[in-house]
Amino acid sequence: MTGTISPLVFLLLVVNVVCGRGPPYTEEQRMAEYVKRGHTWPPHIYPNTPGWNKILTQRFAQVRALDDAQMKWDGFIQTLTASLMKNYTEFGWGLTRAPEDLTEEIREAIFEGLDTARPEGDIDVIDGPIPKFIDRPDLTEIALERLQPILEAWSGIELEPSIAYGFRLYQNQSRLWMHVDRTQTHVISCIYHIASSSDSKPWPIVIEDYSGKTISAVLHPGDMLLYESAKNFHGRPTYFYGSFYTSLFVHYQPKNVEWRRHDHDLDSHYAVPPFWEDHVPSDEPAIIVEGTSLMMPDCPDSWCPLAEADHYEGPGMYGVVLTSGAKTYELEIEEDEEEL
Repeated sequence: MTGTISPLVFLLLVVNVVCGRGPPYTEEQRMAEYVKRGHTWPPHIYPNTPGWNKILTQRFAQVRALDDAQMKWDGFIQTLTASLMKNYTEFGWGLTRAPEDLTEEIREAIFEGLDTARPEGDIDVIDGPIPKFIDRPDLTEIALERLQPILEAWSGIELEPSIAYGFRLYQNQSRLWMHVDRTQTHVISCIYHIASSSDSKPWPIVIEDYSGKTISAVLHPGDMLLYESAKNFHGRPTYFYGSFYTSLFVHYQPKNVEWRRHDHDLDSHYAVPPFWEDHVPSDEPAIIVEGTSLMMPDCPDSWCPLAEADHYEGPGMYGVVLTSGAKTYELEIEEDEEEL
């Protein structure tokens, strides 16, 4: 590796900086960090289970078969994020239920705000109509505080609030491509389903778990999908049919000094191998990478593993988690005495 960079890499770095998807480094600097951090190929995969290894090995093969340099780079970043991030739970997801009084308060606000909801704007992981949005920061902050003990009990670690984002109103014939979230702040998360229109059809969340399974979970209003959102590929690749579907996205990060000091968003950049530009043909289904999202265009619903997904459906139960293998267990939730 020399001190110069190829025109292709230079162009890629410029695009990354302009689009906010990458740091301003040379390839020589990046490779020095690759060595310093002890990265190898194949990369370390956490957790080191046969099923998770199989999923990510297939995903890397799909990425390496891409011809487009930007798609290939973005695909490496996402898949390395899923590989290298520490996991905190056995399967990476669980289905439970939020406090009923909180759900009722938010549902009332949603229906009151339907007529004045604003357009949210274009989002690269969403295919279909631009979602609408109801701004109620007072309620999102309450949810961030009220749900934290549940997420701490599930993950087994002390958490620091990152953001509660909502309320997004998906529109008819929307899809959400498979993706992973920000590694620095979206570590232990939940998708909190609030309400949907009376004409809406069930719209499952799809997520990959550490046993190698693809999970398809249908939430009822008040249900929460707990998940490690920066690590487990997730989305809604099937079409939504109905007038609206709304959820709140709640994210936390570990509460410790080491986590805050470390720039986790750069780890996957430094882990991309030196030969990342090489084209390696693969028999795996072809993928398309658009920004932070993935799809398999030749497969039903643009995601082949859905054909063999394990299906789950709410309603969940407060204080109890349902997860892979239909396993259930109780959470030891530390209730705030002022709320009792």
